[in-house]
Amino acid sequence: MKQGKSAQIKKIKHINQKQHKKQHEEKLPPFNYDEFAGFLRARYYLTHHDKYSRETFEVASFFLDDVIAMMVNQNFSAFTSNERATVNLSEVMQATLVNSDDKDWRYFVMLVPVLYDMQKFIVKESSVNPRFVAQAPKFDINFWRMIMRTVMAINFFKWQGKDVAEMMKTSQAIDTLQFKFLSENEADDDFNLAVIHETFKGLSPVLRSFKNAEVEESTISITDSVLETELAYAKIKLGQFKLASVKDVVSDNVTAMLYAFHEGMAKEYGLTHDSWSAEALKAFTVHHLLDYWRPEWQDLDGIGGELKSYLTFLSSKQAITGLKDKIDNLDYVDRYIDVSALNYLLADMSIDDTATRA
Repeated sequence: MKQGKSAQIKKIKHINQKQHKKQHEEKLPPFNYDEFAGFLRARYYLTHHDKYSRETFEVASFFLDDVIAMMVNQNFSAFTSNERATVNLSEVMQATLVNSDDKDWRYFVMLVPVLYDMQKFIVKESSVNPRFVAQAPKFDINFWRMIMRTVMAINFFKWQGKDVAEMMKTSQAIDTLQFKFLSENEADDDFNLAVIHETFKGLSPVLRSFKNAEVEESTISITDSVLETELAYAKIKLGQFKLASVKDVVSDNVTAMLYAFHEGMAKEYGLTHDSWSAEALKAFTVHHLLDYWRPEWQDLDGIGGELKSYLTFLSSKQAITGLKDKIDNLDYVDRYIDVSALNYLLADMSIDDTATRA
């Protein structure tokens, strides 16, 4: 589970001091992915949070998170040994984009303005990090715009269930479509946002499905008094949860999401918090969460992990039982919440809003 940004930031000074010493030690300590990724995320937050609009920063945060995961995945042996991994950053970033087929098309358009800074950030961080060194060619924004157009074209066919690998062998459909997404001018290869918007009309990203995420909706309506009691309880416990957490980690966006579980689980399934099951939580996440929660452009990357944190908190207060079973069977729920909330907000953006951030 991701640590809160504030908690990560508080560790930076201490980790920086330790890191300098580690560079001169002969053997690196065992690789800890959460610590490694958390440090880079916190460094990025400190150095770039005020540089972009909140919408652009949230999109950039998602991409950075996925780039770090891809970087480690592609060089896993080196990262988990005593070697210093040599990372081909251009390949890592391209692979990350291709794997981002669960994102709304606006995600790729909005990433373009942050790619240069992100590449520069990772290369700079790697120069003082004993775990890896990142190498990248001279940045060419038109190359990355072409990559974005191609990824969007691939996703267009993928979301319709097409065999994209076979298509790339036997037809020019993907290349033809990516050229339609291009609007050339004298300076740059811009996106033709009107064409892209029209092309994707009626299509939505396909998120990975859950196992055992279907439950029968209650045929018995919960009484008004029980619902009122549940919602009053939710407000009390969410207030306590916020106070018990690291300062600023549990935002209003987080508490609104968690309140939606209390309200929606009661109304849709007739379940109060003490009757929640992993199956019902997954079903609600997929089918109803966004009916009860309106996400905001704040702390989206990692917000889904707060559900497990909240369940752990409720368990510590003896408010729920069977915590281990719930946590063990909620794999991927955190990622699903993160991405579905991001896509919800992206889909709500107009062409003009998207253009100002392209």
